[in-house]
Amino acid sequence: MNQHQARLLALATANLVLVLLFPPFDSFGLGWGRAQASFDAFYFAFDVPGNKLIDWGLLSLELGWIGMNALLGWLLLRDSPPGERVLGARTGVIVGAVLNLAVMLLLPPFENYASVLRVSGTYFDGFFLVFGDKWRRHFFVPLLYLEVLWLLINAAALWLLCRPVAAEGEAPPAQGEAQ
Repeated sequence: MNQHQARLLALATANLVLVLLFPPFDSFGLGWGRAQASFDAFYFAFDVPGNKLIDWGLLSLELGWIGMNALLGWLLLRDSPPGERVLGARTGVIVGAVLNLAVMLLLPPFENYASVLRVSGTYFDGFFLVFGDKWRRHFFVPLLYLEVLWLLINAAALWLLCRPVAAEGEAPPAQGEAQ
């Protein structure tokens, strides 16, 4: 394991801890004699308000996305001879962030149909292809903002952590030099 992979592993572990400390919760509204679950918020795991249950589907998507990105980053940041490198570590972080952003915008979170009609408040329905059959629905903007913000924070942190590493007894590379 090289230094870039160790830093990536530390960032992925921090993300996993944060996701598990603040999991997504559903609330159950009372409607016509039966309770319907809808996404409510991200609460601290040890201080959950009553009438809330963890949304295991959304939590498993979050954990899977973190694991997939960590595995991809691990493979891309493996050691290779300097002449065989296609991208530097920092350039790879930017390319990975752009690809993640493209996937987030192609599969955005949507509101449910009742929210579109404004019969009730806004509720998260799911992630659907933006050009699919649900294209007339509204985006669930709060969750989309959180996704994009978290992507930018993680990409910036990993970009800062992937600075060029100097070998022992060697001066660190100058700012303009290739990685």
